[in-house]
Amino acid sequence: MKLEHLFSPVSIGTLKLKNRIVMPPMATNYATPEGFVTDRQIAYYTARAQGGAGYLTVEHTGVLQQGKASPKMLLISTDEHIQGFKRLIDSVHDAGGKMVIQINHAGRQAASAVTGMPIVGPSPISIVAAPNPPKETIPHELTVREIEELVEAFTAAAVRVKKAGADGVELHMAHGYLICSFLSPFSNKRTDQYGGDIPGRAKFAKDVLRSVRNALGADFPIICRMSGDEYVEGGLKINETREFARILAKEGADALHISACNAVSGYLNHPPYYVQEGVFVHLAREIKSVVDIPVITVGRIRNPMMADRIIDEGGADLVSMGRALIADPNLPRKASEGMFEDITPCISCNRCIHTLRQGEVRCAVNPEAGNEYRFKILKTERPKKVWIVGGGPGGLKAAEIACMRGHEVTLFEKSAVLGGKMLLAAVPPKKEVLNDFMDYLKRRVKKVGVNVELGTEFTKRTVDEGNPDVLIVATGAKPRYPRWPGVKESGAISIEDVLSQKGQNLGRKILVIGGGGAGAETADYLSEMGKEVTLVEMLSAIAGDLAFHLQHYLQTRLKEKQVTILTSTLVKGLIKGGAVIEDASGQRKIDGFDSIVLAVGWNPDDQLAKDLEGRVPELYVIGDARKPREALDALFEAEEIALEI
Repeated sequence: MKLEHLFSPVSIGTLKLKNRIVMPPMATNYATPEGFVTDRQIAYYTARAQGGAGYLTVEHTGVLQQGKASPKMLLISTDEHIQGFKRLIDSVHDAGGKMVIQINHAGRQAASAVTGMPIVGPSPISIVAAPNPPKETIPHELTVREIEELVEAFTAAAVRVKKAGADGVELHMAHGYLICSFLSPFSNKRTDQYGGDIPGRAKFAKDVLRSVRNALGADFPIICRMSGDEYVEGGLKINETREFARILAKEGADALHISACNAVSGYLNHPPYYVQEGVFVHLAREIKSVVDIPVITVGRIRNPMMADRIIDEGGADLVSMGRALIADPNLPRKASEGMFEDITPCISCNRCIHTLRQGEVRCAVNPEAGNEYRFKILKTERPKKVWIVGGGPGGLKAAEIACMRGHEVTLFEKSAVLGGKMLLAAVPPKKEVLNDFMDYLKRRVKKVGVNVELGTEFTKRTVDEGNPDVLIVATGAKPRYPRWPGVKESGAISIEDVLSQKGQNLGRKILVIGGGGAGAETADYLSEMGKEVTLVEMLSAIAGDLAFHLQHYLQTRLKEKQVTILTSTLVKGLIKGGAVIEDASGQRKIDGFDSIVLAVGWNPDDQLAKDLEGRVPELYVIGDARKPREALDALFEAEEIALEI
């Protein structure tokens, strides 16, 4: 399949591009606390330049310390920051890529705890949804002189971008940050020349663009990123954004990058698997209808075929594929060569966003993301006989990497199919996208030449007869059964039982105990089948281990399907058809259930590993067999070990 539209050349001002795939700005938190570029970032972006994207956008970069959005956000607020960016850009250029730097000020969405300064905005309106928000969350209303100083700060930062050797600059006017907050009636209640009607609310953005254009000259590409719709009551809607787009195009913008949302609607800003693919394309199409400059779209565009179709159908001129390029930096090259089955699929799980908020970006399906500087697949000089037990994600990834390095690899799986627990994780509604990744891993082990033994029970005798040099145990985990009174007598079953048996013979009324991500998704699955479900969780909210985007949609789905949710509720014991629970009102019984489903965690399935200690020269335990966690951890450990042996 030739993607003629996606791989046709295009220009943004003087920036000539070989294809129309854009890597949008995505925060990584790989910078130093002072906002300087690190070697880790250089390796991360260089890998994506080598992958063949039309151009890459550096994650949002602060124009001032006052506007930092996170502790390790990049800054270009001083001349001292230029040299690091120059090293980054030179590396990207050497790899054949083009690079644009997005500059930003977080405005009312900054935090004093991060910046060490008061937060600022067009109006003194807190983003904290409370009747009496804390004083530190109420932004200082910028004076006219302060606004003019911020125009100067954006201009100075843009000049540094050009000095660093970048191919263009993107002005962040989206997502509720400072410039967007002036554009939006949701956050701008001013009555002076910077507020009120569309020309008034556009003045700050217009002043920034005009000043930056004057400083950089007519030939340096400037892109403006905008929220087509903020998806909040009283916020920006597409009819107003169209007018702002006309103003920016007339003022000299070379392209418009159309996204959506602000902090309040952030659950949609990185659309997860509960949201349709290409969710924001209609916004870009609307903008494209009123301007004559290139328009870039974004929003859960996971595969190049869809990207090509968007351009063919006039939805946009270029397509941003953000999380897809985290998952596979080589997506553009593979797509251009027709190697579609070799593309690591993004599963829209938003683990990248979740881990960012915990510290730094990691990817659920690509352990090399952010580790390009140390995860290098090199041929071994001493091939070994490597055996792997367990055909889940960790086992498959270990087998793939070890085989690519030249080892003789055999993978043993006791069931008749590969996939492990991820096959069950893909059963709840909207999660079938996980099967895309499992299919990819299966194709990979076949392609690189791993010997796969299905339906094979692995024992000590297997090892003694085969004498492997290396054994990697990836046997996963078993459902945990709590030591509550009455567990056995109640007939309670695990979520593994429910999902593997497709919910058969459970009756109509179901009690699910454990409202983490797995329990909440199981409740969603059962309620989708028409079951009457009650979900009990000891914490104050459900699905707390998932990215907040998933939490939002799960909570919404369960509410719409009238699932009874009991949070801050402890289970003291089980009875036939029910449980003894304790909440703020005291202890009581809930009963009348046809089935009780336990989603209270997992224990390592590590007996085989214990039995085999000392029987092989090298023994490694990875993933849930080591400690129950996420597929992300299993894949990371798998690649790390496979690169060491």
